Amino acid sequence: MGTADPVATTATAADHLWRLGELLRTRGLHVRVGATAGGVPQLIVISMTVPTLSEVIFAARGGDHWWFWWSWAERIAPVTDTQAAVALVCDALRPRRSDR
Repeated sequence: MGTADPVATTATAADHLWRLGELLRTRGLHVRVGATAGGVPQLIVISMTVPTLSEVIFAARGGDHWWFWWSWAERIAPVTDTQAAVALVCDALRPRRSDR
């Protein structure tokens, strides 16, 4: 088995994050695709109603599939299920009474 091309892997991760970011933007969230200091693509998602609510999301392979991941290395959803990812991210950034 060959080693994955790191440039192609980075580009694939960024593409998945851009796609998710566009869907989250249509839900009224502020999104920005960037990179960590180490060059790993990341999606920063911020609530427009409560800007202190934010999440950092990554896209990476987990086993044989690509997944969206929370910053604490927990899977969100497969990249093929963007609607599930959107629902979970929106729920995480939904203001609760204590957030206001």
